[in-house]
Amino acid sequence: MKILISNDDGIFAPGIAALVRAFAAEGHEVYVSAPDAQRSAASHSMTLTVPLRAQEVALPGAARAWAVSGTPVDCVKLALNCLCPQVQAVISGVNHGYNAGTDVLYSGTVAAAMEGALYGLPAMAVSLKHSREDTYALAAVLAASLFPRLMDNPLPPRTLLNVNYPGTDRALGVKAVPVKAIRYDERYTLTDEGYVLRGSISTDMPEGDDDYTWLERGFATVTALGYDLTDHGATDAWKAVLDR
Repeated sequence: MKILISNDDGIFAPGIAALVRAFAAEGHEVYVSAPDAQRSAASHSMTLTVPLRAQEVALPGAARAWAVSGTPVDCVKLALNCLCPQVQAVISGVNHGYNAGTDVLYSGTVAAAMEGALYGLPAMAVSLKHSREDTYALAAVLAASLFPRLMDNPLPPRTLLNVNYPGTDRALGVKAVPVKAIRYDERYTLTDEGYVLRGSISTDMPEGDDDYTWLERGFATVTALGYDLTDHGATDAWKAVLDR
């Protein structure tokens, strides 16, 4: 298949290289459209006020690759509309840091995959624990091994598969689980340049059958994510409120 790979860490990040190698090794024709610089936590933002620039670069294993001046979503939209519209699936990552729990709302990596899903293509986001710099290949190989199953078991329309690789040397297995409502102990610190957000994940969150809990136990996780944030029960309740 013709595969588009993107991310939010930048086109020369090790996660891109790992995914290109893993999917090319499986016989896929790989294209890359990724930011020309770090764009973490860009979420689903797009560039509307200035023109985008796409610089073709050489990446080993990729048929063609472009460094794009915009956000991860810009990269995917530009690729699917102009640069390589022939691609048949979108893979985003491997991100340096989990995209688990509520972090999926902030993630440019997840947003890039979601944009592919919104175009009706099979889509996957792949991430690993921030403390690991040596397991990109393992995460990428897992993603490549899951991809045929994704094709044989299609997700609902406008839905992506979110994959996270644990901080262990080898994953103990793979769990399909929902996302966790993660809490952060965070604060803004005033520096000479302005306010800087700092913090860490709360340590008193209860364990559960969720992605973050199983990652901390050493398992890789997969979660199907959709674009629709509607709380249907609460919306129906408001219908009743408005009808009173």
